[in-house]
Amino acid sequence: MSRLFLIICMIVTCLFSVQIKGQTKNLDTKQGSSHYDTLKAQIAEQPNDSLKLLLASTALQKAKGQLDTLVMADAYLFLSEINRQTKINYLDSLIRITNNKKYKRYPALGYLRKGNTEYEKGNFQEALEFYLTASKFAKQNGNEYLYQSLKFNIGLLKNVLGEVEESQDIFVDYLTFLDQNPKYKRAKVYNRAIFALADSYLRNGQYDLADVYTNRGILETLKTDDILTYSTLVLNSGVLNYRSKNYKKAIDSTEKAKNYLQELQADELRIAICNYYLGCSYHAIGAIEESITHFKEVDDFHEKKGSVFPILLDSYNYLIDYHKSKKDLIKQLEYINKLLKFDSIRDDNHNYLSKNIIKRYETAELLSEKEDLINALQQDQSLKKETIIILITILIAVVLIAVYGYRRSYVHKKRFLKLLDKRIQQQTIPVTATKKVKTTQINQETLDHLLTQLQGFEEQQIYLNRDINAKDLAKKFGSNSSYLSIVVNTYKQKGMSQYINDLRIDYVVGKLQSDPKLRKYTIKAIAQEIGFKSAEVFAKTFYKKTGIYPSYFIKKLEKQDSGISI
Repeated sequence: MSRLFLIICMIVTCLFSVQIKGQTKNLDTKQGSSHYDTLKAQIAEQPNDSLKLLLASTALQKAKGQLDTLVMADAYLFLSEINRQTKINYLDSLIRITNNKKYKRYPALGYLRKGNTEYEKGNFQEALEFYLTASKFAKQNGNEYLYQSLKFNIGLLKNVLGEVEESQDIFVDYLTFLDQNPKYKRAKVYNRAIFALADSYLRNGQYDLADVYTNRGILETLKTDDILTYSTLVLNSGVLNYRSKNYKKAIDSTEKAKNYLQELQADELRIAICNYYLGCSYHAIGAIEESITHFKEVDDFHEKKGSVFPILLDSYNYLIDYHKSKKDLIKQLEYINKLLKFDSIRDDNHNYLSKNIIKRYETAELLSEKEDLINALQQDQSLKKETIIILITILIAVVLIAVYGYRRSYVHKKRFLKLLDKRIQQQTIPVTATKKVKTTQINQETLDHLLTQLQGFEEQQIYLNRDINAKDLAKKFGSNSSYLSIVVNTYKQKGMSQYINDLRIDYVVGKLQSDPKLRKYTIKAIAQEIGFKSAEVFAKTFYKKTGIYPSYFIKKLEKQDSGISI
């Protein structure tokens, strides 16, 4: 057997040597595209992973002998795709040898693949760091396609983290880029972008647009035989039916998507999402036992992965309520403990999700519920060792939650007082003229014109217009969006979207202080009054700028006006 393997190695080495002879010259100039494409095609032709691994390893050894860094990088890249167990090691080697080079693909592609690996694990913060580094290198080394792909991946992260409107802009730009550059418009890449946009609209409650892009994506994937993306779009269709309360249709579509994904051995997250929506749909039609079966599969997924995926976490609420109805105190405690466990291990990327948990299980509610459960268990037969451990764990979690709640209240109070102090300073300190900064990108006349227009934009409070956008605003100013963006970035030190949103928040902070009637409005009504499209976006933007939510700010203002200690 070993002799046969040796003979195969020798044959492959000889064939490979003949095929790539003369292809490693001038690779720095041509970015090695000829060798890369050749090696990629040769590996794809191999019938199994063993031969693919052998071919890539042979290429690597030959490149090392010739001190050809670019070919070594190609080999490391393909080795990382073939041998997933040592994927990170190969990618680290790729990055190490190309970090100081100016290759078109590297090291950007290495950082991109590392980011994808972290994304699949649910480590979104680490993924973002790798994507940002890759983006820097892609832009620096002139790889427009890779740069746009990285923007798309960052858009996926924004989608996960709740920055839905920003992610939509990225996905639309990416689709436009692919349409305008047919050489990059590979079917599966294009289909994936359509799915991402449809999913983003779905997350944002824009169901009509989600339906349009889901159907468009299904047609595209059927034309190109892209079964994986087709399956995820069928899942989208199931979610849309669930949101529209067409529960039987939702179950049919979601079951169909799950079967496809299982046949394709797709990543477990997608199957877990299927189980979550199947659980929700069965629960909605009263098939409680069937729904609990699916929610338990979601729990199995979380336990296996050890990571938290926000969209799935509500499964534990159904499981807790179910066991509460069955008066199964042990199981109730088990799932509450799991909810707390997964809440505690979430990193900063999932801060937005903690709002949902707090809404459903306020600290006081959790404390009260757990105390009742513990008392009931204490009146029962003697506790087992395992139950005692669970109770101790819960008590520790309760203390941590109480400390967290106290600290959060203290921090929010400080931020409220700081915001009031800042408003007082803005009212007492005279406004100074905007300091002019030289820019070679715009002539002085245009620059002065745009600055004057922006001043009028602020003074006339045009930013309160709900439909305002950079393109229309630039047109109104008699300029273009590129120049306007440069001026805002240079003089306001922020992007156009943030600039407008900050003006709105500054306005509403002052208005809420001076106009008690406005405080009686709902958050949704206030949001619409100052130009935001939804209460959620307004609340998130307010928190991002001030560190507190508008509901908290209003509550404290009311207390202050009533003479109650804040």
